[in-house]
This record gives sequence, structure tokens and C-alpha cells, in this order.
Amino acid sequence: MHKVLTALGEVLAWWVVLAVLNILFITAVSALELAVLAGGAVIAAVAARTVHTASGARLGGTRQWGACLLAWPGALLTDLFRLWWLTARALGGRASEGSLKTMTLAPGTGAAWACALLSATPGAYVVDVRGTRGEAPAAREREVVAHFLTDGRTRLENVLTEGPRR
Repeated sequence: MHKVLTALGEVLAWWVVLAVLNILFITAVSALELAVLAGGAVIAAVAARTVHTASGARLGGTRQWGACLLAWPGALLTDLFRLWWLTARALGGRASEGSLKTMTLAPGTGAAWACALLSATPGAYVVDVRGTRGEAPAAREREVVAHFLTDGRTRLENVLTEGPRR
């Protein structure tokens, strides 16, 4: 019974968020628009719950959330400049940089939100989270593989990870 209530609660939470976001983008709210919105939000909310269940995603540790959120705008601007510079070099005929690297998340850092923050900048995109299913959640999801535009690190990466990229 507890699992059913949890599932219903999650679907309801997704439905509310999706419905409110949809209402924000509707220019004229009519009864027909609200009916379509409600039905579409139900379908999307059930899909979101299904994806969440299938992926086994969880919030994870919340170490240094504040520091990460403060470091993100700087990382975004730094990476935008780096992307501009690399684009200008590529237009000048120089080979572009970029490579896949493995890094280790700092203890207490949740892989889901850390990877979302890293991937929300132009300089990094997480492509894999490595771990062994049999391990405890704290030991699992510590290594991530990401594509980086350059070898330069941002303050955000320094807060989220420990040690060098490999």
C-alpha cells in the first residue's frame, strides 16, 4: 500500500508541475485548453514516473548544494567563452579539442544532480555514471565519464569532484 501511495504522490507531483508550466505558456486559457492540458500532463506524469522507476534515479547526497549553485553561473560563463574561443579557432582551420574523461565525485555528492549541473554548461556533458549495483549507494555512482571541451576546470567541477580527470 505504501508503494502505491508513493507512486500516486509522485505522479500527482509531476502532474502539478507539468500543468503549471503548461499554463504559463498558454496565451488564452479556455476550457478546451485546460482539458487537453490535464490529459497531456497525466500522460507525461505517468511517463516521468515510469522513467524514474526504470532508471533507479535518486536525489543522492546533497553535499555542497549551495556552493555548487553559486559556482554554476561562473562555470556557464567560463564555458561559453571557451566555446566561443574554440569555435573561432575551428573557423580558422584549427582542430577542435575535446575528450572523454573519467572523474570521481566528491563524497556525499549525488550523481543525479551533480551530473545535471555539469551537463548544463557548454564545457561538459556527462555520458555515463559508473558503479556496481551490489555496492552500497554511497560507494556506487561515484565515477562519472564526461565529454569536456577543454582541459580547463571550472570552480563548479572543483566543488563536485575530487582528484584529477583521467
